[in-house]
Amino acid sequence: MKRRILLLFPALLVLLRLSAQTTFPSNGAPFNPHSVYAFMNAVICIDYETQIKNGIMLIQDGKVIAAGEKIEIPKNAVVYDLKGKYIYPSFIDLYSDYGLPSNRYPKKGPGPQMESTQKGAFGWNMSIRSNQEAYKSFEHQNDKSEEYRKNGFGVVLSSFKDGIVRGSGVLLNLNSSSRENESVITDRAAGFYSFQKGSSPQDYPSSLAGSIALLRQTYYDAQWYGSAKQTEYNITLDEFNRLKLLPSVFETNDKFSVLRAASIAKEFNVSYIIKGSGNEYQRISDMQSSGQKFIIPLNFPEAYDVEDPYDAEGISLTDLKHWELAPANPAFLEKYFINFCLTTADLKDKNSFLKNLRKAIQYGLTEKMALKALTFNPASYVNAQDRIGALKKGYYANFFISSAPVFDEESSILQHWVNGEPYVYTDIDAPDLRGNYI
Repeated sequence: MKRRILLLFPALLVLLRLSAQTTFPSNGAPFNPHSVYAFMNAVICIDYETQIKNGIMLIQDGKVIAAGEKIEIPKNAVVYDLKGKYIYPSFIDLYSDYGLPSNRYPKKGPGPQMESTQKGAFGWNMSIRSNQEAYKSFEHQNDKSEEYRKNGFGVVLSSFKDGIVRGSGVLLNLNSSSRENESVITDRAAGFYSFQKGSSPQDYPSSLAGSIALLRQTYYDAQWYGSAKQTEYNITLDEFNRLKLLPSVFETNDKFSVLRAASIAKEFNVSYIIKGSGNEYQRISDMQSSGQKFIIPLNFPEAYDVEDPYDAEGISLTDLKHWELAPANPAFLEKYFINFCLTTADLKDKNSFLKNLRKAIQYGLTEKMALKALTFNPASYVNAQDRIGALKKGYYANFFISSAPVFDEESSILQHWVNGEPYVYTDIDAPDLRGNYI
């Protein structure tokens, strides 16, 4: 008898470890129904390569437990009969500041300022902000998360957008009806860099050349700091060395800055994920030769008003050609086998994203590449391709239901589920989406 109890004890320990543990108390008795949801008769895009007609998908506790053609639906499941509608994995945006407060320094006072006024064991230049960690400041913003979800996005990589070195970003599920602790996928998902000094009140750097020099010097200082015997502690350099271990996102504002960033990457044997500006097609061969990955915005210029001939004379041929060719930028990247993903960044109105995406497809971007650039590629850039970007067993239950293929003009997003939580858009008449117990 004693021997049987001893044999059972390790099994009980395993079961206890497998059971979900929480560190946040509930106000009242916790409610965890562990319901199984089944979605049937849908066209399911498992990933950018695999599509199943009349498929079935099961989710439970915020995760996909099965997706395919011949799947047995549990008797206690809540069933959604989608009758030919489409299910896609949620899109992923790697360039966002969602949920973060403004981190700008106070405005500079009169006169020059050469030294740092930041108190603490920080480095000498206030535009090198490698110690910032977005996950410690993130709070849900319901209006912004809804805007993302209505455009197909269920995951964002959120980071501060101030400084030359901007610290680390946090990878988030956009289930804003939950607590922040239930939304974090990866706390330190990527490091962020740019050539923009930002709000630093110091006079240096005051030019692009100075920003480049400061970033290069920071790399060299961090190399020395990491290898030399220390006589002092420097928070900025210590955190910079930690930041270098993460995927690195570099913001650029034109095609030439891409080449400048690529030169720094080569000098220090690092790789950047370049956040582009939309004119990469103008030096497409150089973009290919840079060997970098890209995050591409879809902020196409609006048509110029040329009704008045005097106004028309003031528009350069360069601007007109960019207006004509900007929607083809993603197609050029695909044609030249350049690895890229897409972002809502730089759009004045995020609700124009799907419209611009469909326009990019009209200009030559394939639907397969468009879906890859919104799911698999961004997930793989931040080493999360085993958790997001597809609808496979064990992945987060992040998906949206559309009335037609999402790249069609007449398609509408009817529901968006993030981490297993449904967001229903009641302004769309879709009575066939109501769940029924079987």
